[in-house]
Amino acid sequence: MKIVKDVYKGLLSLFNYPYISEDLLKNIKGPILLHISDTPVDIYRYIFRIIDILKPQYIIHTGDMADNIKLEIYKNRIDFYYRGVSKLIEGLEKKEFSKIYYVLGNHDDYETVSQLTKRGIILEEGPLIIDDCKFAVGHYYKEFSYKVDFNLYGHSFEPEHYNKNGTIGLNGLLNINIIDLSNKSVFYLDYPIGTNRLRLMELRGIGL
Repeated sequence: MKIVKDVYKGLLSLFNYPYISEDLLKNIKGPILLHISDTPVDIYRYIFRIIDILKPQYIIHTGDMADNIKLEIYKNRIDFYYRGVSKLIEGLEKKEFSKIYYVLGNHDDYETVSQLTKRGIILEEGPLIIDDCKFAVGHYYKEFSYKVDFNLYGHSFEPEHYNKNGTIGLNGLLNINIIDLSNKSVFYLDYPIGTNRLRLMELRGIGL
């Protein structure tokens, strides 16, 4: 049965459709927070489909919004970056049920994002309180001196998700992370097959 399910998930992923288990849909109460990071342009539709199904009240993107462009390295690709990020922001912000936060990464451009966003909030790294849950957010993993319920980050495959001293660390590069804010439960959804290739990050441990 597991093999059949894995094959089914793989086929859906190849066609840019997510697999969301019945257990998640049945057990999650909400409000829902969705955390993503380091998103290549070619997976945007996949993310939008997850949002259409789960209808999260909050979305946090922890940087590198058009990650296939690698803008920090290839600064002459700013026009490609603009076109990519405009699709992402438009797709996210037309979901009126979601409040959206952007934490910019090393491959993002502040002027472009601030010009394109109409209702998203651009954050500096640091603390954030949502529905009585305390978050630390940043593109890079960082340990903070203050106590938080969740530490959200991306950029590199390390560190992986963790639960330490009352803080749950979630790496948005590894998974699409879903948090049920009513009870702090966490659910992990896979990115589509080939996402790390699109990020130019096929080898584990690479952070670009």
